[in-house]
Amino acid sequence: MDVNLTWIKEIRKRVLRWYSQFARPLPWRGTTDPYKIWLCEIILQQTRIEQGTDYYFRFLENFPTLQNLALADESKVLKVWEGLGYYTRARNLLKTAQIIYHQYEGHFPQTYEELLELPGIGPYTASAIGSICFNLPVPTLDGNVRRVLSRLFEIQDKLNSTSFCKTTQQLAEKMISPKYPGNFNQGMMDIGSIICTPTNPNCTECPLKNFCLAYQHGTQTRFPVKEKIRSVPILHWAVGIIINQDKILLTYEVTRNFLKNLYALPTVDITDIKIKHTPKNISALLNKKLNISTTSEWEFLFQFIRKYSHRTIYFYVYKTRWKIRLKKDILRPYQWVPRKEIHQYPFSRAYSEIIQKIKDV
Repeated sequence: MDVNLTWIKEIRKRVLRWYSQFARPLPWRGTTDPYKIWLCEIILQQTRIEQGTDYYFRFLENFPTLQNLALADESKVLKVWEGLGYYTRARNLLKTAQIIYHQYEGHFPQTYEELLELPGIGPYTASAIGSICFNLPVPTLDGNVRRVLSRLFEIQDKLNSTSFCKTTQQLAEKMISPKYPGNFNQGMMDIGSIICTPTNPNCTECPLKNFCLAYQHGTQTRFPVKEKIRSVPILHWAVGIIINQDKILLTYEVTRNFLKNLYALPTVDITDIKIKHTPKNISALLNKKLNISTTSEWEFLFQFIRKYSHRTIYFYVYKTRWKIRLKKDILRPYQWVPRKEIHQYPFSRAYSEIIQKIKDV
């Protein structure tokens, strides 16, 4: 897509001028410390700023420097991350911190290509760190920026298609300010977040309205062109709260990828099991999973739903009390944990919510 050079220069000026006046007052703004920029960018992936800000401060409190993070235990990192979801991000934070600490003497690499080689750092994060911290003229393309570009140029390709991503990448590379790439990238992101919103964009306040084809044609709500929403699988999980005196049975997840290296409660996937969800039937499944034979009665406590981007899960929570010892052959990956210590273990957000609800049970 051909773009007039004079036009591009004017867009740069307007974005930078607008950003200097209306930039969002975020806690990581104003710093060029790559550790802090990297940390906030990883936390904000798939996370709203309001929620991510608390975790940003929480991480800096627990790991104020890259060295502190690099030398931390994974279990502590996961515990600090608890509730934020997508735990691979936390594991990659630790891996990357260790690589930088041991292989780069504690200093972030300063080229876009080297940044891309680090675990968990893709083009977006690498360009954010590179442009803000090292003044590299590489564009940062998130959903907000792509939406701005799609309206500016009325890009007809469907959102997230190969052609759409290629076109927006090429446009962004032409538009990036070579002198102030960090401020330009952040300005474009803020315009997309504050003004050029998915619905009801505030076009009259946009510094780019005179260049925007969608604004001129009144087609803002048509762009970006969206694909049909895909349905996500629906799962049904039965969760067992098993209490033995002052202890609760936990399991350490090693197989379910999105829960890997986290603790959970004994769980059975009942999605494809053609039985009624009664305490009697569920207890039989949980007993089978734990490889035990017990006459202890199970009580249904509550159910709730958790929606993720790639699946929806219905949780059915049951409780029972035992006065028996587990057989040795089911000790792994299960373990008894004192109820007063359970808050020390890292859980996914769903299991953490269950733990909170049953703390007085």
